[in-house]
Amino acid sequence: MPYFENNGIKINYEIEGDGPDLLMIHGFASSIKSNWGQTQWIETLKKENRLILMDCRGHGESDKPKNPDQYGPHMVKDIIKLLDHLSIKKTNFFGYSMGSRLTLHVLLQQPLLVKSAILGGFVMSLPSEQRTEAAKQQGMATAAALRADDIDSIKNPISKGFRLFAESQGGDLEALAAVKEGFYARTDKLPATSKEMRIALKKISVPVLTVVGTDDFIPGDKTLIAQLVPNACHFQIQGKDHLTVVPDRKFHMVVRAFLNHVNNR
Repeated sequence: MPYFENNGIKINYEIEGDGPDLLMIHGFASSIKSNWGQTQWIETLKKENRLILMDCRGHGESDKPKNPDQYGPHMVKDIIKLLDHLSIKKTNFFGYSMGSRLTLHVLLQQPLLVKSAILGGFVMSLPSEQRTEAAKQQGMATAAALRADDIDSIKNPISKGFRLFAESQGGDLEALAAVKEGFYARTDKLPATSKEMRIALKKISVPVLTVVGTDDFIPGDKTLIAQLVPNACHFQIQGKDHLTVVPDRKFHMVVRAFLNHVNNR
């Protein structure tokens, strides 16, 4: 498996298929194998695209530092470093959940790298002091749940769900807790106010697709990105939640159609 290094942290990546480049970034506690391989995404997309798949730090076959300071903005820098490592100046992006969040960071911080963006399993709300604090508290609750000695002691249902999923994937629970803490312990470069975020989203000029299950349990607005980004569209898959939507064939279908559109096929 090929690796590249970013300040001493080894990041695993794989390349599959042939065609226009598509960088794929998995969700929290997942990996190339579980998010994209076992769900048939690689098989579906590699016939028409050159897939660049990465295991985010803390996940899969990549290094798993235990210090929260090694996550947050460093995860965005890993993406930029991978593109530089492969001499890719611009590419289509496909993120799921955490991968969508990281993709949005790239869109807002390094827009020239992005040809188009698919944000799967991603919901968000315009920032406010109250919402930012609530999101931080949820992240800290999940970090605590990942470290809990007794899973039955976890009362927060979302945090308990992440713990169960992480265990089912064989994840490094301490590293994953550091990932969660890293998102909130460090200051990022996303717009901090509702007005600033609206302005930033309205400036995104590339095509964007958002896809989410109607029963997704992650709190937030499913349609916000599509409402504010000028060249965005939104698709919801009936009866699917944050996990069951991933292998759904309708999800595969709409992503293929979007990529064919942006790649002029």
